[in-house]
Amino acid sequence: MDWTFLIGIFAAGMLAGFVDAIAGGGGLILLPAVLLSGLPVGAAVATNKLCGTFGALTSSLRFAQAKQVNLTACLWMGIPAAIGAFLGSQSIGFLPKQWAEPIVILLMIGITIFVLVKPEFGQANSEVKFDRPQQFKLAFWGLAIGFHDGFFGPGTGTFLVFALVSIGSLNFLQGTGTAKVINFITNITALIAFLLMGSVNFAIGLSGAAGSIIGSYLGASVATQRGAKIIKPLFLTVTSVLVGKLIWNYVD
Repeated sequence: MDWTFLIGIFAAGMLAGFVDAIAGGGGLILLPAVLLSGLPVGAAVATNKLCGTFGALTSSLRFAQAKQVNLTACLWMGIPAAIGAFLGSQSIGFLPKQWAEPIVILLMIGITIFVLVKPEFGQANSEVKFDRPQQFKLAFWGLAIGFHDGFFGPGTGTFLVFALVSIGSLNFLQGTGTAKVINFITNITALIAFLLMGSVNFAIGLSGAAGSIIGSYLGASVATQRGAKIIKPLFLTVTSVLVGKLIWNYVD
């Protein structure tokens, strides 16, 4: 493997990690870079998952250090999300992905519009105590989003943050920090499956992971310092770009 290409993957991983730690969507940057290597799509996705797992772990630890992770929400969403991610990964050969794309596009458009027209969304600062209905809602959506992550993938971070803020009544900073922990759980679940299948390219994956670790730490640090002032605009930007990409892929 050409070392100049690996340096490029490292740089792409750093940028992807920075953006992903704040607003999600790092795969929009890193996966196309990995695909330039000529790897088959399945191997590129698996290799990108290795990078994303290290990035999610790093940002999770940074958000936890800043006390911006809600452990109750992690418990109620994280375990079902891991189950969902496993089930989703096992469904790839049985369910056509074409049916998922229009649903995800419509959901992403709805989330973008909702956040735009609700300026108070994600601004809560009171201490959150989950009642039983909220706990079951978090578990249900954790299972559903985890399945989506294992089966299709794009928009997982966005869906997690939106669920945590809307159902869990967390603010954007807490929602983002908590989402990173849950995203790490779903990532490592899928990564283990990919490793068992031998789909990961370690030279590319570890180069991207090294960059992702640095970028994720810097991004999470900026997020904890700036809060919703930077998270919300970047969140809207990432969701808009993701909607555009999904529509392009769907009609192409």
